[in-house]
Amino acid sequence: MEFALFCTRVNFLVFLLALSSPCKFIQSPMDFGPLKLLQATNSASLDFGRLYSNTPSAVLRPQSPEEISLLLSLLSASSFSKVTVAAKGAGHSINGQAQALNGIVIEMDSLPSSIKIHTSVDGEFGLSFADVSGGTLWVELLTETLKFGLTPRSWTDYLYLSIGGTLSNGGISGQTFKYGPQISNVIQLDVVTGSGELVTCSPSKSSDLFFAVLGGLGQFGIITSARILLQEAPHKVKWVRAFYDDFEDFIKDQELLVVSMRDKVDYVEGFIVLNEGSLHSSSLAFPASLSSIAPQLFPQGSTSHKHYYCLEFAIYDHSHKEAINLDQVVDEISRKMKFKPSLVHSVEVAYFDFLNRVNVEEVNLRRRNLWDVAHPWLNMFVPKTGISKFRDLMLQTISASPTFEGPILLYPILKDKWNSRTSAVLPDSEENVVYIVGMLRSANPSTCSQQCLEFLLHQNREIVKTATHPEMGIAGKQYLPHYTQEEQWRAHFGGKWQRFMARKSDFDPLNILSPGQAIFKRKYSNSNIKSSRSSSNVLSSQ
Repeated sequence: MEFALFCTRVNFLVFLLALSSPCKFIQSPMDFGPLKLLQATNSASLDFGRLYSNTPSAVLRPQSPEEISLLLSLLSASSFSKVTVAAKGAGHSINGQAQALNGIVIEMDSLPSSIKIHTSVDGEFGLSFADVSGGTLWVELLTETLKFGLTPRSWTDYLYLSIGGTLSNGGISGQTFKYGPQISNVIQLDVVTGSGELVTCSPSKSSDLFFAVLGGLGQFGIITSARILLQEAPHKVKWVRAFYDDFEDFIKDQELLVVSMRDKVDYVEGFIVLNEGSLHSSSLAFPASLSSIAPQLFPQGSTSHKHYYCLEFAIYDHSHKEAINLDQVVDEISRKMKFKPSLVHSVEVAYFDFLNRVNVEEVNLRRRNLWDVAHPWLNMFVPKTGISKFRDLMLQTISASPTFEGPILLYPILKDKWNSRTSAVLPDSEENVVYIVGMLRSANPSTCSQQCLEFLLHQNREIVKTATHPEMGIAGKQYLPHYTQEEQWRAHFGGKWQRFMARKSDFDPLNILSPGQAIFKRKYSNSNIKSSRSSSNVLSSQ
């Protein structure tokens, strides 16, 4: 056994020497003891954003968390290697966050998919939960939990993301105001740290690692398994869309729903309607005709460039628990809102279909060849007091673009549903209401050249620069942040920066993990530093 381990380490050290050389050495799959490192593929070099392409030297498709642990342990023990490692889930990063130039990409979907449901009968503390592997997609978890009449509480709008991927960022959508982000609905994690240590952590066990990893941008460890809170699943959903021509009425009604009526409403989102094209493209998933609304917003022959706003909310039907008349609830809520009666539509849909609504838009974008294109997205958190200024900034900026492909989401969340011990960052505001704004553009290659794409990215940078400047009165923070300079990251984390650095030192001291985030530079091992110091001492004494 010891001899086999010795051979594994020797083989791996030879591999590291080759990996550290300037030449790409992998021509075919190679075995290094129990680790099978594969030649890099296009999937390991690209992501959904299609903005960056950084080719790794090798890919690991692990069959167990122990393989990830062995890889990181050997890299940590190497006194010469500067190899970095990135974990890749479903590949939906935007700015190369899951890439590792000349490093190793771990493709998490190769881990055996494991979903084990614990109902309240056998669950601890009377809770229902699911133990699920980190590479599993949320849509897979939903499909399995519904067999038990259960569902996770908090979602992202798009279900084809990995469990580990969203928990490393936050995980937000229209349920966040009520249940918090996905990182507020996990009670245990299995993590491989940057040093290769396998740790089971929770709020009461190895809690610093637990909270560091949640929203930690992959900097402290790789999530191999998560315990997700569940609740009873509704049978159907009443889905309502109402339109506004006044921004203040639009946001006041959104805040009314998430603050005063959170017990009655289960989902709240909203979006900006730039033109008739954006109205139709954002309504593909809504299974009702909006033909009567379009002429009211955009009369034929009108030259007006006015923007409109759509508020959508949903009520879940739990009629198996108590009798509920969904129409009466909608009427009760609507009487307190300020949209025009002629500008509202509602439908009833199955719960799964409601949660999976973005898949309809994906099918349409694929049909139009707009899915596998560049996506210069921008997501921001904006405090309530800054949202009107941010809306103006955003609309003034994008008005310079001749075309705009994609939705602009805008809806409120509540800060008190977030745990401040996690690594996730919200605006430094005392207000409880914070808006998430998602400018989700697609760069159509037939109308947007490389120069055009660069211009869109420049617009994003200018919006971020203005929205985060302390003197502009917006106080925004990026969600899914993308920065390239340490001072930018320091400003982003603000008062959490020192804690973030301390956690990095504890759990990934050589800065091996997630190089695509461009937060920390790779370090040599402590043994190499000590060796260098010893050599210097010897030379200085001669």
